This record gives sequence, structure tokens and C-alpha cells, in this order.
Amino acid sequence: MTVIGFIKITSYRCGEIMKRLIYIVLPTVISITPIPTKTIENFDIVLKSKWQELDNNCKTCTDFGGKWILVGSITFKKRSKDPISVDEIDLRWHGEKIDNLIGSLYKKNLAKEFLAIEENLICDGIWNERTQTLILDFDERENLGPTTVFYLVLTIPETIEPVLKKGHFCLENDCLPRPFKQCAQNERLLLAINDNTSKGLIH
Repeated sequence: MTVIGFIKITSYRCGEIMKRLIYIVLPTVISITPIPTKTIENFDIVLKSKWQELDNNCKTCTDFGGKWILVGSITFKKRSKDPISVDEIDLRWHGEKIDNLIGSLYKKNLAKEFLAIEENLICDGIWNERTQTLILDFDERENLGPTTVFYLVLTIPETIEPVLKKGHFCLENDCLPRPFKQCAQNERLLLAINDNTSKGLIH
């Protein structure tokens, strides 16, 4: 065997050994190297039950078809600077069957006292009797800031008030922006409807 031939064979074998080492070592390196991701700690959803009559005028109740009650808040919190928006919130009812439910979603101006007025209205809800879900399909896509608060206002007739106070809503994760889906998957996000949670003024 010539010197040149020996060198070629040796180089070939060394190359094969290096390839095998790469196949073995590379997956291990990848598995232990931290990859930057959007962690769940950067996103949170908080549901808080409330119970405040927004207008106890008897004539107004008659016109609306029931008491106008602020029943809870839905707060989105994000530490990420990436732009994220939401265009729908679905609340599935868990309790005695309800034939119809009227509800609206408002955005809370964090610098002002809450008012259920047209300026703050995000959308009126649609009640799906079959799935027992209040579908809040936004009139316009809403960009989320570091803290964005929505208020849920229901029109509650006397006939269904006792029913509502025995059950709760669960926030469906299918409609949520992707970074927030994990929040609903890790923990059921519930909104109980009762008049014992908060009878103070809503700020």
C-alpha cells in the first residue's frame, strides 16, 4: 500500500468516526441547551366574581327585561412585549339549563370608574342554548396591554336569578389567543355567579 493510499483510508475512517460522534453528541447537546420560549409565567388570566346592580330603577329593569348586574371581571395580564389581541371570549354555563341569557362585555378604563356605556362596550353576547354558552364575539379585535380588564354585565330576570346563583361559568380556551391557552389548560377558569362575592362599589 502506498503512503497516499494509507492516508486516504485513514482520513475516511476518521471521517466516519466523526460523523458517528456528531449523531451521538448533537441530540444530547440540543436536549440540555435551553431554548428561549414564551413561558406561561409571562401570561395570566384572572376571573373575579362580582355582584353589583348597575341600575335599580324599576322602570329600567322592566325595559331591559331584568336587573342589570355586573357579575364579574376577566383580566388578561402579559409581560411579553409582543403584540397580542383577542376577538372572542366564550363562557360555558355549568348549572341548571338556561333557555336564554342576555349579556354584554365592556372594557374597563383603568384610570376611571367603570361605566356601562356605549363608549366602553366591546360587544353584546349571543346565547347558544344547545351548548349553554355565552358567546362574546368582539365587534373589533382588541389589542391586549400589560393589564386589560373586561367586565361582564348580565340582564337577569327574577325567574333565572336563583338558577344563576347555583352555578358558574367556565372560560373556554379554544377562543383564547395562543399564549393564553395554556392558562385555561392548566387550571379551570371559573366565574361563579352569586351576590356574596362583592357588594361594594366597582372601581
